Amino acid sequence: RPRPSQELPPGSHLVPSPSATIEMASAALSAPNFVRAAPVGRVGARRAARPVRGVVAVRAETGEKQVAGLTPCGKYQELCKAEIPTKIPRHDFLKQMYRYMVISFGDNGLASYGKRMEVELVDGEDGLTNGMCVNMYGLKDGAEVLICELYCEMDTEMVPSYDTLMPSQDGEIIKSNRSGKDEFVKGRFFVIRRPVPIDESANPALKQMIKDMTLAINKYYAFGSCFSEDDT
Repeated sequence: RPRPSQELPPGSHLVPSPSATIEMASAALSAPNFVRAAPVGRVGARRAARPVRGVVAVRAETGEKQVAGLTPCGKYQELCKAEIPTKIPRHDFLKQMYRYMVISFGDNGLASYGKRMEVELVDGEDGLTNGMCVNMYGLKDGAEVLICELYCEMDTEMVPSYDTLMPSQDGEIIKSNRSGKDEFVKGRFFVIRRPVPIDESANPALKQMIKDMTLAINKYYAFGSCFSEDDT
């Protein structure tokens, strides 16, 4: 059944750059990361959405170990976030990321990352696709068990959008819309996180998966497709 999306409060700080960049988490995926990069139609099997709230510099004790990058509710560890420019259509971006995850993780997870995986769509509160959840499985005492749910979703921040730039009398650039109205795009960041407590046996696969997702997002920025190659 559909999974709910998780709320991320506005207020995350990152200055957009022309191409996507990501700061990878530590080897143990213990620190939050940032990337830069933008309501979406339905696609396939899905979960309901859960609120994605802004991450603060929080550490929680899990036994003797600390977990960095916790969301304020303390239920999730943020591993990475990508800012999506307002001009990028969210529905197309999420559709392509879903296709990428189904092929890379769902079909080839065991061969490429050593873990069997399943990919589900995540619905937002508006009933539209807001992201994906990758279920990762591992072996415990000879039995296959779920070791990680990796949520990859847009946050719910409403971002101002403009289609016109005009110089003012003072020579400054003024942003506006031809409609004369304030316009907004839902979702500033594409956020990657997992619930706590965490299973560290998933870390090696997660680290490589996030690197590969970053490359896919960069390809989308550069060529309009996660599957494009630069032949120049």
